[in-house]
Formats: sequence, C-alpha cells, structure tokens
Amino acid sequence: MTILTILSDLIVDAPLWKWGVAGAVALGLALLRYAVGTDGPRKAWLRWGLGIVRFFVLSVLCFLLLEPILRTSVQEVEPSTILFVHDGTSSQWVGKDSTARKSALINWAMHAPDVFIDNGFETESFIFGTQLINIGNSDDLRSEVDDGYLIDTSAITMNLPRTDIGDALEGLNDKFSHKNIAGVIFTTDGLSNRGLDPEFGAQFLEVPHFFVGTGDTTSIRDIRVDQILYNEVAYLGNDFPIETIIKARGCKGCSVKTSLYVDGEVLEDDVWSVNSELDANKIRFQVPATVVGTEKIKVVSRLLGESPETNEATLSNNSKIVYVDILESKRKILIIANAPHPDISALKNAISSNKHQEVKVVWANDIGRDSLPSHDIIILHDLPKEDKPLPDFIAGKIASSTPILFIGGADTDFTQLPMERTGITYEQSNLLESVEAYKNSGFSLFNTPEGMEQLILNIPPLSTALGKVNASNSLEVMLYQRLISLKTEWPLWAFNRDASGTKSGIILGNGLWRWRMEDYLRNDNFDIFDAMINGSIQYLASRDDVRRFRISAPTILDEDEHLKFSAQAYDASLNPTTDVEISLTLTDKDHKEFDYSFSTSLKHYVLNCGRLYPGEYSWKANCILDGKLYEEQGDIIINALKLERSSMPADHALLMRLSDKTGGKYLGSLRSIDVNSPNWSDKVFANVQKRDILHEFTERLDLIRYELILWILLGAFTLEWVVRRRQGGY
Repeated sequence: MTILTILSDLIVDAPLWKWGVAGAVALGLALLRYAVGTDGPRKAWLRWGLGIVRFFVLSVLCFLLLEPILRTSVQEVEPSTILFVHDGTSSQWVGKDSTARKSALINWAMHAPDVFIDNGFETESFIFGTQLINIGNSDDLRSEVDDGYLIDTSAITMNLPRTDIGDALEGLNDKFSHKNIAGVIFTTDGLSNRGLDPEFGAQFLEVPHFFVGTGDTTSIRDIRVDQILYNEVAYLGNDFPIETIIKARGCKGCSVKTSLYVDGEVLEDDVWSVNSELDANKIRFQVPATVVGTEKIKVVSRLLGESPETNEATLSNNSKIVYVDILESKRKILIIANAPHPDISALKNAISSNKHQEVKVVWANDIGRDSLPSHDIIILHDLPKEDKPLPDFIAGKIASSTPILFIGGADTDFTQLPMERTGITYEQSNLLESVEAYKNSGFSLFNTPEGMEQLILNIPPLSTALGKVNASNSLEVMLYQRLISLKTEWPLWAFNRDASGTKSGIILGNGLWRWRMEDYLRNDNFDIFDAMINGSIQYLASRDDVRRFRISAPTILDEDEHLKFSAQAYDASLNPTTDVEISLTLTDKDHKEFDYSFSTSLKHYVLNCGRLYPGEYSWKANCILDGKLYEEQGDIIINALKLERSSMPADHALLMRLSDKTGGKYLGSLRSIDVNSPNWSDKVFANVQKRDILHEFTERLDLIRYELILWILLGAFTLEWVVRRRQGGY
C-alpha cells in the first residue's frame, strides 16, 4: 500500500488584535535589547543581526501562542489484490501419484502469484483445513531469488485432519469484505467433511472465484469403515450396541470380513459379499460392559482371499477406533416445578448436554411423597408460592441432606425457605425488578467457563422481586445483582453449605432461557450457559475433596485438539496456593517421556501441551507441599481422525458450480495446468478488474507539537546569547 502525505495549510483561529499584540511584543522586546540598551555589541551590523535573530525567535514563540494548527492530507493507494487459497488436507493424496500431486501443489503455490505481481496486483496466500492459515503475501513473506520470487514453503501444511470449505470461504468474507479484492483463486479437491455445504451455506466475497481441482477424480477400489454408531457412555453390567457401516467401492463379487476388537481382543467377526460397484453394509455387535473405565473399540474390515496391499487404493481407512466410558450409573437430576416455564426447557437441555447426567421434570401438584422419582439432586423452580405453602414431601427434602438448587423470580416466596438452607434472607416487595449480573472475581468453588464474563455483560436481565437480600457468611456468590449501572452486593447466583455440610444453590430470578438463547446468538452454541448450569450441578453433587494436590485432565481427545491440564495446590488449611512448582511427565506407548512445568493463572495452575500424535499416553504430576511429595497420575487417549482418508473421488463438479455462482471460472485440474502458461491466467484477467483505490485522510496537529521547531528556536536563542556575551553584553 502506497502512502502519500501532502501539506495542506496552516489554520490560525485568532482575531486581528492578537496578531498585533504578538507582533508588538516581539518587536518591542527586540528593540528594548538592541536599540535602546547600551550593553550590546558596538558594531552596528552585529547589533542589527542579533536583533533580527531575537525578533525572529520571539515572533515564532508569540505565533505559537496563537495555537496554529497544521492541516495535512494523507493519501493511501490500495492496490487490487488476488487471494490464493490452497487446500491443506490429506484427502487430496489418496490414490496413486500422490507425491507428484503434492509437488504440483507446492509448485503452484510458489509460482502462480508471480503472474499477478508482474501485472501490478498484490497477492496473499492461505492454506486451509478448518481455518485459514496465512502462508505469505507479496510484501513480507516472499524473498527474492535469482529466478524471481519464492513463497515460504515451510509454512505449507498438507496433512490437516479436517476440511471445511464453507468456513474457508466465510473466513475470506470476514477478513476481506472491506478490502480491494479483485478475485479469489481456490485450490481444492471439493471434498468437505465439516461445516456448512459450501454451495448453499457459505457467504462469499462479492468477487469472482476461480477454482483449481486437486485430488483424484477416477473411481478407485477400496474398503472403508465409514462410521461407527455408538453411545459414548455405557453402564456396568449392561450390553451396549456397536453399529458400523462398511462401504465398498469397485469390489463387486468380493467377500469382506469385519472384525470387532475390544481392548485388543477379537470379540466377533462378520463376513458379507459385495453385490455392486458401490455397496454398503450395516453390521451390529453387542458388547458387554464388564469393567468400569474406558474401553477401546476397534473395527477392522478387509477383503478376503486377496492381497489388499496391491488391490486397494489406501489401507488407512480400513479401521476405525472409538472409546466408550463404562460408568457405574448416571447422575439423576429431578426438576420439581410449579408450572410450565421456558426456563425449565433451558435447564433440561443444558443438563442433558452432559452425557453423565439424566434429567426428569415433574409438576408439584402431580406427585406425592411415595411417588417421587429417584434422584441425586433436586431443582425447585418457582416454589414455594406466597398463597401456597410447600408440600410436606418437598419440605422433607429441604430438611434432608439432598443437594437442592432453588430457582425463582418475583412470584416465589423465599421467606418460606430456611436461611440455614438457602444462605439468604430476602426482604421481598410486590414490585417487579429486572436485574443484570456481574461476576464475583473472588469466586473459586469451581472453574467458570471461558467467556462467561463477556457474556453476562450483554445478556438480558432476569425478572425478580425488588428487595434487599442479606447473605450469610457461609454463602459463596458467583454472580451479583446489577441494577442498571449500580453494582450491588446482593447475590443473584450463589451457593451455600449449612452446618451439617449439605450443599444448596440459589438463583434469584426467572428468564434463564433468554441467557441460553443469547449464548447461541453470540457464539453459535450453548456452551457457556450449559457449563454454568452443569458446573453448578457438579459442585452440588460433589463430595468434599480434602486432597491438597488435584489435577484436572481429559481422558479422550481428538488429534487436532490441544491437550490441556489444570491443577490446584492447597496449604494445610486447604486454602489455594500458587507458591509451589508443579511438574508433569507425559509418557507415550513406546515409553518415551516428555517433561513439562505448569504456569500459574490466578489461584490455580495451567499447562497446554499442544497437539499430540494419536495413541495412548500416561501422565504423572507431582509437587512438594510442606516438604512432602504429592503425586497424581492418569491416562489419556488421543483419537486419530480419519475423516480425510476417504475413498470418495474428488468432486470437481462442485468447483464448477461454485465458479459459476460467483462469476468466476473453473480453471481445470492442477495436473493439467502449466503454471508458466498464459492459458489459465488469461481466463482470470478476462474476469477481474484491476482497480486501485485511493483513500484520503485529513489530519490536524498543533504546530507546537513539532519538536523540530522548538529545537530550532532553542538553537537560535543559544546562538544569540553566546554572541552577545562574547561581545560584552548581558
């Protein structure tokens, strides 16, 4: 981008009399020294010279006191830019000649931009999988060599595990919608396994898109484990189903054997015959859940009677692994509500998002003590009412040790609830109040979800009764009430533990369903709200943990996810401390060890190990507290993604449709394009316009802010003073 600065003019907003006063002061002080005074230089020419210097300096100083403003015009020339976007996923290399096809893509990425640079365009290049990765542009990531320009090929990645063409197109739109883009040249095989259908769901830049096809469009011979349908959680003593879909391409008349492995041992085999060129078979297995923990389920499918190494395009998709958590039982949450309400649906959906929980909703008028469903936690919604006392069976539950979450708004009579249970006394009025929330920075009962503070600044208010809320010393507040701009110390979302150790939670307001919808509108998911609800339930259901060293870690991750740990250390009084060092050793299946150290974040420790190769790992963490060694250990499984190892031929027809949709052209298969030939570039030039855009900005700056002027004045004053002193003046 070329930047031009053009001096415009000086602006002095001062009346004429101020100009006169400024000139008179400067002239008077100069004459007072050299025309009237008797201690100046004897030589007339020197007296006149020093007088002129003094008059100049004083004139400029008086002029600066008039607050002159220098107005300049800045012009920026934004040239037309061509965007290059290259598919960096591994589905392009399935089939024969994969090495040659990789070389062709690198050569294309290196040299295709040169054509446009030579014609006055700027270029910018990206690799994409599920997000755009900048690999170079015509300004800063290119280096001159003898034969032209070379893009930084070390930034090019070709084995990304997922493809989202729609997200790449929308990413360009988000990043460059207000830029001077002439066209987009997109290189891909057209196979997308994540996100929106690029043909119907993506938002395009309003410029021509030109597509270059990669991958293999020919039909290949292959057996593929397409899907494994399973529940992520099963329960001890039950049999759980595993369904797998096997797809065959180009294998008509062959027999296929499918084997199910559980923790490395064959549980069952199935053999079926392929009846057509494109065939599929769904196979169902029953697996007994015999041990609590994580079971590794592997499905392997292969051709019988032939050598698959010589007859299949790829063997990498002949197996697939999933993991099933075997639990003793689910956590049961019972919602007892006064009447139907949108909040109940929001709560139910949030609770159900946790695979380890099940939720049931009952109406207070429809149940009795003897028919209360089994439960671990109770949520009371809009109970009790002012004109309707609590039923005996609910009062009995409140008096018991069952964890309860109380949720209610303006119609809920909290005065009927014992303070020992809720942790508050509520001086309610009959007036309705809308309250917003702000987070208690000292809340530490559990980790709140990332992004919660930003969300609660923008969520709709909850509806509650106007009144003063007095909190007991045992109350731990997560969210306080905010009345418009006034932050109060009244709890909105809090937790209490009574003298016997029974836990309770309380939310003073209705309208939680609006919070969940706002979460979706802002983040395209319900993750933050659901984490707030499930974090509350998990805390209420948890037993006291008196361990002084605790580690939180995932048990299963996909290979494209970062492995993150969090840790907490406690002093002898079980207060959090960050004064110790925590180290962790990660060991892979080959017994190779990797050492890490945790870093502190507020009152806990965090560690990000990055992405790991698929496989099974074990970890051991330790720290020293009061001279004693504490250790925690566990296992982690990194799941291999095989979404890119498909036997589907490249979909260049999609690229043609996308080209037509955007006013561009399908340039052909990458193998058919000579990057040095003008044939392909002529098609682009015929459909794009080179149109540089001139942006002009006006800047205003006080002249007194230019330091150079002050240094010149200081130098002139110094010169005048030195000469005058040497000539005998004062």
